[in-house]
Amino acid sequence: MRAAMLLGAWLVLFPLGHRHQGSGLASRLSPGTRLFYVSDGREQPPWVVDSVQIAQALKPGADCATLTLRRKPEDPKPERSRLCVASDTLYRWEKGAWAVYRPVGPDMSLTLVKPNGDSVHYETGALGEDMVSGNAIAVVSTTVTTVDASGRARLRVRERYALSLATAVSGTFEAPDPAARGLWILKHTFALKELR
Repeated sequence: MRAAMLLGAWLVLFPLGHRHQGSGLASRLSPGTRLFYVSDGREQPPWVVDSVQIAQALKPGADCATLTLRRKPEDPKPERSRLCVASDTLYRWEKGAWAVYRPVGPDMSLTLVKPNGDSVHYETGALGEDMVSGNAIAVVSTTVTTVDASGRARLRVRERYALSLATAVSGTFEAPDPAARGLWILKHTFALKELR
């Protein structure tokens, strides 16, 4: 249950569909698409895309999309997001303004400071492709490390992020090893196994 909650909290953005086959922001999403994740080897309730509008003019010079998603089919309150990508950086509309959300290009580095004082460090690596239900999905390998205000590492997530899905297709959650400085202990895994 905790792994499912972590997965839902981390994958704040969304999945894919069959109608659009591009590589732009949310370009593989379609209304009604169901995304089936596995967390720690266990199947999770499917996510359901209620609506998606791509190539919207929401932010000058950016590729933007509006998404509505249910993380469980019976969820009475779907999650709505407005997203834009410009210069290999993803933005999210929050509290009446565009906020930098994460880097989505190769070999990038970005640090965001949270209201609680934590710093979230993003490091992207090489571009690649992952297969999901017979679809080749463009991804960028990304390591996200959360560090508290005192500089102590709290969490590391290593994932394969897909801009065309606006979410990661797979990844791991790791915690610092208390017995060995600089080493990490695997806590959870997740992977998108199927889309319908």
